[in-house]
Amino acid sequence: MLVAMTKEQQLFQLHAQLSQQELQTLKKQHQFFCPQCSEQLLLKVGQIKIPHFAHQKNSSCHSLFSEGESAAHLLGKQQLFQLFKKLQLNPFLEPYLPSLKQRPDILIRKNDRQYAIEFQCSPISHDLFRQRTNGYRKADIIPIWLLHTPEQFKTPGMFKISINHTNAQYTQHYKSQKFLITYDVGSKTFYYASNLIHIHKRQYFALVNVLPLHHQHFPFLIPEKISNAKFCLLLSSFTKFRDQYLRPRLLLSKKGVKDRFLRAIYEMRLTMASLPAFLGIPVRNTNAFDIFCLEWQIQLFYFMKCHELTPGTMNLRAIPYFFEWSRMELTNEREMAVEHYINILRKLDIHHVHEKIALKQLFDVLYDELVAIG
Repeated sequence: MLVAMTKEQQLFQLHAQLSQQELQTLKKQHQFFCPQCSEQLLLKVGQIKIPHFAHQKNSSCHSLFSEGESAAHLLGKQQLFQLFKKLQLNPFLEPYLPSLKQRPDILIRKNDRQYAIEFQCSPISHDLFRQRTNGYRKADIIPIWLLHTPEQFKTPGMFKISINHTNAQYTQHYKSQKFLITYDVGSKTFYYASNLIHIHKRQYFALVNVLPLHHQHFPFLIPEKISNAKFCLLLSSFTKFRDQYLRPRLLLSKKGVKDRFLRAIYEMRLTMASLPAFLGIPVRNTNAFDIFCLEWQIQLFYFMKCHELTPGTMNLRAIPYFFEWSRMELTNEREMAVEHYINILRKLDIHHVHEKIALKQLFDVLYDELVAIG
């Protein structure tokens, strides 16, 4: 905690400008209390963490005010608070919101809208994340989650990254753009992982850009869409991954004819050498599947073959029957992914699985689907 109440019922905030001597004087001559539970607090002035307030052991307030904050979390809140002050946003540090029983790291106001800034340095469950996010929204407060920058994000450029389920929940959306905003306290730098293209499981292709703290504004910068040239490289890398995925998948399956993916490939007379370019392509929401997109897309073509359908004649209301037929669990996101894929096939004017298309045509359609913002 960086904020406490004095005996005179005034809020007191620890800030970076306080000298070691001033802090020691405060510790000896003043008492500080929790703004919520009114218990007396300890002012901790050590050599590792920045100065902060903490409850006594066995405090009954531990469920409302988090203890054991990391040095990065304390320092990050302080740095972000100073940024918002510089931007004249009248920020409030660690304000307790009684109606929500929640305490954002920072609360700011701009153009009659309130924003709760949460700087996340430790994992939280999806249920807690959803509970806190919904709480803010019900109070007409816009939540913004900033992730403490993972090491793999600290190199700018375009490459494959891993985003676990906990960190994926902080993904932000702007039109067709998906991105993660992260902040590194050591370098005072924002790292943006943008233009996220899901590959398989926790793996994504991403474009990582950097923005120094003093160049940030509010609302936070929205990353630009990826260029045609970079998207071409990304799509080429995705195709290589598809081919690398397929070979061991074909050779190492233990289910034999019971493997629905292999059966679909056999029945449709597909080979690694003749795999059409429109099979195993990235589409929106494909991260909802537990399997690589190539698998469910091939099974979709097999479903259409068995039911004498084409992408043009398949009614979108038949998508739930496809999931039942393929024995895959149906979710809203998965249904949307299949719908996106069918729409792409229609734009490409695909009628059967052995059709040939120009790579430029596929590129243009996928660029519109995954990148274009307008």
